[in-house]
Amino acid sequence: MNIAKTSSTFFDYMGFTSTVADRFELDLSLQQHLLQDDGTIHPGVFSTMLDISMGATISLETNSFATTINLNLSFFDLSPKDYYQAETKILNQGGKYVTAEGMIYSQDGVLIAKGMGTFKAAPIKNG
Repeated sequence: MNIAKTSSTFFDYMGFTSTVADRFELDLSLQQHLLQDDGTIHPGVFSTMLDISMGATISLETNSFATTINLNLSFFDLSPKDYYQAETKILNQGGKYVTAEGMIYSQDGVLIAKGMGTFKAAPIKNG
């Protein structure tokens, strides 16, 4: 699948960076605007990171456009770390529905958040 780099104001505002080699990788360096008043990272940052990572992985591996249907998330550590990386794998693919699992780790290998999502995969139309 040929993935063109697209620009997203939201993606850039959040500070995400991504690479596509043999798999999709999503990274995040801590930025001050992601912190809540109590100094922790807002859980929505990790929710977004997992949603993007799982959807992009599904899109790449199935050559489709993945639309989120359901997300189940758990957060284990919201204290600020310098760097985060999302890892994702497809758990089940049946027809047009795909289930994926994603985990976010800090730079020191601590599990920060985990999620499972169901996505609807629609073929990408060329032309």
